[in-house]
Amino acid sequence: MREQLEAWVDAHKHEIIAETQAILRIPSVEEEPGEPGAPFGRPVGAALAHTLALCERLGMKTENFDGYIGHAEFGEGEEIVAMLGHLDVVPPGSGWTKEPWGATIEDGWLFARGASDDKGPTYAALFGAKAVLDATQAAGTPLSRRIRLIFGCNEESGFKCVEHYFGAAGQPKPALAFTPDASFPLVYAEKGAFSAEATRRVEDDGDVRVASFRSGLRANMVPDEAEAVLAGDPGILNVVRAVMTGEKGVTIEGAGDTLRLYARGKAAHGSTPQEGENAAVKLLRALITQPDFGAGDRQWMDDLIRRAAPTGAGVGIAGKDEITGPLTCNLGIVTKEEDGEVKATFNVRYPATWDPQETVGKFQSSLDSGGWQVAVEGHMEPLYVPQDQEPVKTLLRVYREHTGDESAPKTMGGRTYATAVAPVGVAFGAGMTGDPDVAHQADERFAVERLLLCAKIYGHALYELAK
Repeated sequence: MREQLEAWVDAHKHEIIAETQAILRIPSVEEEPGEPGAPFGRPVGAALAHTLALCERLGMKTENFDGYIGHAEFGEGEEIVAMLGHLDVVPPGSGWTKEPWGATIEDGWLFARGASDDKGPTYAALFGAKAVLDATQAAGTPLSRRIRLIFGCNEESGFKCVEHYFGAAGQPKPALAFTPDASFPLVYAEKGAFSAEATRRVEDDGDVRVASFRSGLRANMVPDEAEAVLAGDPGILNVVRAVMTGEKGVTIEGAGDTLRLYARGKAAHGSTPQEGENAAVKLLRALITQPDFGAGDRQWMDDLIRRAAPTGAGVGIAGKDEITGPLTCNLGIVTKEEDGEVKATFNVRYPATWDPQETVGKFQSSLDSGGWQVAVEGHMEPLYVPQDQEPVKTLLRVYREHTGDESAPKTMGGRTYATAVAPVGVAFGAGMTGDPDVAHQADERFAVERLLLCAKIYGHALYELAK
């Protein structure tokens, strides 16, 4: 069957590429709810409708669950083999040299937000499944399990889509599953994860005050831009301007009683904050050097600089385990409003063997003791699937047959839909060793040859799990 599946992908490669470009051109960033059936905004709803319509044209049965999530399936049997991919993407951010929604191909790379995370791999799996459908029908070899493709719409900011699917919609858990949202050969353990918003109110009691501060788009992105507006005595602000001019990576605009400062950093995925440069922290460090802020401003800025350590040391939870390695902590969003309210949003990924409640408790206690009010949200406990269990054994075999790569399975700090189907699912591709780290970054891209290879691997994997 492997040969038939590969031949199908080769024969349909132009269609696969064109349809992947089409979905990438839909700017499916989460927005406020649109009309009924679009709980995550119209663009995300459009991506789901587009994908389900495509699956219907390809001969699959589809269902849309109130715009939260949808699925397409074929085959017979009580048990289900599932692929779970997501159609929502993070905002483009800054620094692109290509059009984020252009889906252009240059030098063998397909450029777009979502190309690698996760529309490209999801469409590779979609067409891998279509290869299975056509090949099994042509051979007259029915499957023992149904194949179901599940398309989520809220993976990047809450997993409400899969909660709705397995909760309110009452859909059954699959017997075996994978998500194409990480790296090969596969990921058998994922760190626990949660986000938390910390707030406090400060008094502006200095000759110069931070009238407002803005940085960050999502908790799980390292912010690459930050802006602060300073207000106060014009004479002192002139001194601040003179001293700050030339500060590396910081630009200044304005005169009189208002100055506007900007800092640029480098975006990165929230699970690897050490690989980015946090623009919020960069700007806070530049500001804190000025002597004319009052105690209120100085305190919150100094506190956030200390708490922003990517190791989690600033929030009392640094550490590691032998399976998934060190904890990471990303300060993803920082704001200060005119009324003096400061908000800081953290995204934490903690080792798989740690106690979830104890870890969250230590985090909250650390910030509580510093005068912050803390609200934890989106807590996902760790995932661990032993390597001698399914679907790990079959997925590893399929991957190695296609690539000859005998490298060991991995663990990671990122979170995937595998969590929603634990313990019968893992993350399976689509990254490989040596790939550029482009998830949540400018000029995100996915190799066209990888797209086609993944279609072959995913089709073969679905067949082997369902036959």
